[in-house]
Amino acid sequence: MAGKLVTELSASERQFVDIGNLRLLQTLGGLPNLSSFSIVGSLLSAGQAAGWISITDVAVSGGTASNKTWDDPPGNTVLQAVTVSALSLLVSVKASAPRVIVGGAAATLGQHVSGGYYLGTVPVTATEGALIAQVTTPDGLPGALDTCAVTLQAPPVILSLQFIGGYPGAQTELKAGDTFQVQGTTNVPCVGVEVQDFGAGILQTINFASTTSFTVSITIADRGTTPQSLAARLRAKDANAAFGPTVDTSNTVVLNNLYPTVSFGTKTYPGIQLALKNAETASVAVTLANLDTVLFDSPNGDLSITSPTLIEASKTVTRIAGSYNVSTNNLRGTATRNANAAVTVQQTVVQIANVAPTVDVTVPAARLRSGGNNGTVVQGHVVSVVANQQLLSAPSLAAGVGGGTFIGGGFAGGPSTWTRTLNVHDNDVKGAYTFTTLVATGLAGLVQNTINSGSGYTLGGFVPRSLTFAAFATTTSMDVAVVDFSKLTAGIFTATNQAALKQPIGTSPSVTNGYTINALSVNPTTVIWLDTPAAGSNSGGTAQITAVEETI
Repeated sequence: MAGKLVTELSASERQFVDIGNLRLLQTLGGLPNLSSFSIVGSLLSAGQAAGWISITDVAVSGGTASNKTWDDPPGNTVLQAVTVSALSLLVSVKASAPRVIVGGAAATLGQHVSGGYYLGTVPVTATEGALIAQVTTPDGLPGALDTCAVTLQAPPVILSLQFIGGYPGAQTELKAGDTFQVQGTTNVPCVGVEVQDFGAGILQTINFASTTSFTVSITIADRGTTPQSLAARLRAKDANAAFGPTVDTSNTVVLNNLYPTVSFGTKTYPGIQLALKNAETASVAVTLANLDTVLFDSPNGDLSITSPTLIEASKTVTRIAGSYNVSTNNLRGTATRNANAAVTVQQTVVQIANVAPTVDVTVPAARLRSGGNNGTVVQGHVVSVVANQQLLSAPSLAAGVGGGTFIGGGFAGGPSTWTRTLNVHDNDVKGAYTFTTLVATGLAGLVQNTINSGSGYTLGGFVPRSLTFAAFATTTSMDVAVVDFSKLTAGIFTATNQAALKQPIGTSPSVTNGYTINALSVNPTTVIWLDTPAAGSNSGGTAQITAVEETI
């Protein structure tokens, strides 16, 4: 045989071309002396075999393409055969030129960014058998072609479909989440069904072994709170995951997602109480609707309930246990609607306070400093009353006599932490004091008069102030007592602009930039300027010692 043998063609020259059942080799730029091949010469001219084309993939519009055979595994770029669930195909092709005919449909491919070839996807209504893709020249002449064997395997069709069996238990209606059996048959084996979000069913896929008859339990949907007779809609799938058409059940079931109403309302305790103690009772308003039966109980055993199965607008409860409870549900109502076995459970708290509260008092500092004299303001300190329970009302508490003054109309806040401001004036005597006469009332009326901790507090120290010395004076008056000399500090002397240096009580002049006081725990206190030369220069009477304070 003259010309190149098949085995002599280079890799860049070779491409498979199907003509019927014959696979030939052609070059990328045209046929290599194919006239030498007598079998080819009778079928193609050199012009007819120009270029190259490959079917790279096949998809099914709205279906599946499976069992794909590739010419170049594992690269998988040239498709040889495929099984499809329908014949509305999307054929992906790659070619040397833009104009192609795929399955009889003409199309123009887009050029790849590399510029070396063209590719695209062509919608095709195919027939079973050989799918042909062919390049055409600009003048419409046929060029190279590729084929892919297409096998149609139609998905299963449901032939019969119906609800079977009865409603769960004694139900006559179905609620969301219930299940009901559906039975069906198909024309060919199927391996599962898809329940549509339609009518009686929710969207779900149920798989099973290959069969032409099936029984599945579908989950019931929520279609509202009025009775509706609804079918279910399903479709079957085959082993290739191809789905057939949807089919509705031939019969219906009744859906009604109506649930009972249980709603707790106002609780009425004895007197002004907001909780129960001992064996006291309370009434609890409750709204009940759409139910056939109800049961009231106490999940933690705090309460007994009068007539626990009686449907009524108010329930009477009695404390039988529990020390303190304002947060844990202890009254439960369980209502049932028989038609769909819908159950509603609601809970609430009937408050229990069978022990008096424990109360602690806190202040913001170890010593509460004063102000109010020498150009300062009275100091307010927040006193907190902290109970381990909610209180029925604001507590009351008295400060020690001379130990500051509570302001305002009483303690505020709650329900368990209450605050009030204690004003401390420079004129208040420094020292230790005790809070007294606590009255803290729990929700059930039990009163606590004993302070658990924090009853004692201390007035000590004062806030910074600047003091002025009269002309040539070495002393000035400070209208507050010093009780802890170690905590006494000052800023500067303005006459020298130097730091004021504290000296022991009783120190004699002259000490440069020095100062001291005459005595502790006296009001007023005399501040002594020990730097007599500097004091002697204060002819205008404007010299000051700044930031005199007793720290906390």
